[in-house]
Amino acid sequence: MNNWQLAISGGQKSSKGVKYSTVTWLILMVFLFLVPVIVQHELDFGRTDKVKHRINLNDKTPFKHSARPVHPQDIEAVRNHLHQLLDAEIIRESESPFSSPIVVVRKKNGDVRLCIDYRKLNLQTVKDSYALPNLEESFSALTGSKWFSVMDLKSGFYQIEMEEADKHKTAFVCPLGFFEFNRMPQGITNAPSTFQRLMERCIGELNLKQALVFLDDLIVFSSTLEEHEERLLRVLNRLKEYGLKLSPEKCKFFQTSVKYLGHIVSTKGIETDPEKIAALKTWPKPNNLKELRTFLGFCGYYRRFIKGYSKMVKPLNELTAGYPPLRKRISAAGKAKRYHNPKDLFGDRWTPACQAAFDTLIEKLTDAPILGFADPKLPYILHTDASTSGLGAALYQEQQGQKRVIAYASRGLSKCESNYPAHKLEFLALKWAITEKFQDYLYGSSFLVVTDSNPLTYILTSAKLAATSYRWLAALSTFDFQLQYRAGKQNQDADGLSRRPHSRLPDAALSQKEVERIQQFTKRHLGSEHVTMNENTVKAICDKHIVHLVINNPPAETSPKPTLVVSLAHHPKALPESFEEEDQFGGLPVIAPFAPEDIRERQRADTCICEILRQMETGETVSPSLRKEIPELGLLLRELSKLKILNGILYRKRQEGIQTYHQLVLPETLRPLVLKSLHDDMGHMGVERTLDLVRKRFYWPKMSADVESRIKTCHRCVRRKSLPEKAAPLVNITATRPLELVCMDFLSVEPGSNNIKDILVITDHFTKYAVAVPTPNQKA
Repeated sequence: MNNWQLAISGGQKSSKGVKYSTVTWLILMVFLFLVPVIVQHELDFGRTDKVKHRINLNDKTPFKHSARPVHPQDIEAVRNHLHQLLDAEIIRESESPFSSPIVVVRKKNGDVRLCIDYRKLNLQTVKDSYALPNLEESFSALTGSKWFSVMDLKSGFYQIEMEEADKHKTAFVCPLGFFEFNRMPQGITNAPSTFQRLMERCIGELNLKQALVFLDDLIVFSSTLEEHEERLLRVLNRLKEYGLKLSPEKCKFFQTSVKYLGHIVSTKGIETDPEKIAALKTWPKPNNLKELRTFLGFCGYYRRFIKGYSKMVKPLNELTAGYPPLRKRISAAGKAKRYHNPKDLFGDRWTPACQAAFDTLIEKLTDAPILGFADPKLPYILHTDASTSGLGAALYQEQQGQKRVIAYASRGLSKCESNYPAHKLEFLALKWAITEKFQDYLYGSSFLVVTDSNPLTYILTSAKLAATSYRWLAALSTFDFQLQYRAGKQNQDADGLSRRPHSRLPDAALSQKEVERIQQFTKRHLGSEHVTMNENTVKAICDKHIVHLVINNPPAETSPKPTLVVSLAHHPKALPESFEEEDQFGGLPVIAPFAPEDIRERQRADTCICEILRQMETGETVSPSLRKEIPELGLLLRELSKLKILNGILYRKRQEGIQTYHQLVLPETLRPLVLKSLHDDMGHMGVERTLDLVRKRFYWPKMSADVESRIKTCHRCVRRKSLPEKAAPLVNITATRPLELVCMDFLSVEPGSNNIKDILVITDHFTKYAVAVPTPNQKA
């Protein structure tokens, strides 16, 4: 053993010590060679002149987009980012006739990233059909290898120069200026092809023999350590010659197992990445009928690929027996035959045979012929879906006339995401599946996305989007895909993955600034300097619950007095800014402290609600005479199917889109207090906004009329409401002399043989003299 090996291994002569010392020494040697190809600071981008990116347009007509607004909080961050790009010579100031807008995206660490919306430019660009490597050929080259090193370039696109004649086409506009790229930007349609072309030229004859390159994924492989050192140094030397630089955080050297292109590459060979089948491997055992039907619906989508499917699934199908429709269960009440409640847990009815069938189906769904091997030369098909339970996606390819699954994916929703409307959830599923779960497969490829959300198919061409949607669209802009609608019944695979039981994702903690803001509001307006609100209380208030607020009484009092605060906001930022001005409002009145016992007592004291409670608890129908006597009673009885008693308190179940929640049926004695709290104390908002706040928490008959009446009789609202303005009268336009007023407009006609389809009509308003000029189009 060499002296240096003994020194590094600490004198241990075991085979394990020799291997460790050898690897350590080789890493030190390679590290010295790495210095020229490793970035030294954040703005240290490589630069190659071997390949330049060109943009060939099929329609060379310039287009112009106006600058999209940037949030005031992001202005300084955007300004600094632009200065960094200018200092690094990534961009320069522009005078181009082309103009694309920017979208500001916040990274997880809080840094700003500028994304350019190049959708219009990409539509006019001639596509580059440079072929990507065949994945099977690539993996076959790894056979017999024992040592691996993976590398990634630092902002690889920025290391490729733009052709000088095409730089003006990359121009983008923002409130801080007008710029264009010197280097190849992200988001343009042919950037992946140019990047692959560069990397294959750089590696040259080493490709498929000593190294593999697939876009920004570079791997060096060998059978021995000595051979690996030689190959690694050759590849690093090629990168140095081409002026390319690596990101050290994403490089791993001298590994016996690495993750590459969605697979685990090791001395054992090529294995499926556990993440691509984790959505199925972690599918929990169904506990009731709803969960079982979700699983069986998902399995049924693939039944034609599973031999003996009917026999295999028989124990699970038998579990679904005894669940007739609701009408039959009601008609069968009192008969000898017993029916199971769909909400009941299976318990002992889940037998070992059921568990074996469940495990076998999971195994079949994660193995051939259903699960396939990705071929980058074939187009991908992505199925996505979203539900109130979570997100689901399945990636496919058509191989040898058969659709095969490449990967499954699913996840739950955070508390914030669970409040999204249906269309936003579907968009979230699309963005999550493409940019997070299947990016390794889809980046640089053309693919089809199939969804059961028809509005989602128009998202790529929509001009009016919310800020969040613009950020998601910017993240998707680097991918080449088309959207296709398909009915939900034919989308059972992604639907099943989205509806399988999920654990809720944790929400990000409230910022300290927002917590302090609510604490200050509480101290001023709850009339006590001894109010303590911890973060859990703040979250509960923001989630529109009724929560206990612990008030630390002065020392003279021995026991703390619990106070109930009715939530008035969805989010801390919904707190009106006017509440922070002490002089304007002074001390705001506090909602009376009502415990659940008080609410139960007030409901049973209400003449209308008590009759509903009595009917629901005893089954005695309300008499017609009583309905005539109490008009609100009939209106409340219409909602009987939606009413529910929880802990002795009457609630109404309300469905809003895909979200379901319970409204407290409010007694008449509490309505003025609620209207005062949700209108007067919330900034005197209008009818629709106030009604929305009330509706999300409470219900009573003629609620809309009561809210409107309250606002119409509100002294402050009436006093501040602006008077209706009279519209300007319509008058004739007059001219006093020739050529004082000249009018012109285009008249469109059917194009003739001379291709004339527009006529410019010019008229003198005084003399009525007119001239008609035929034109091929309406351009100057």
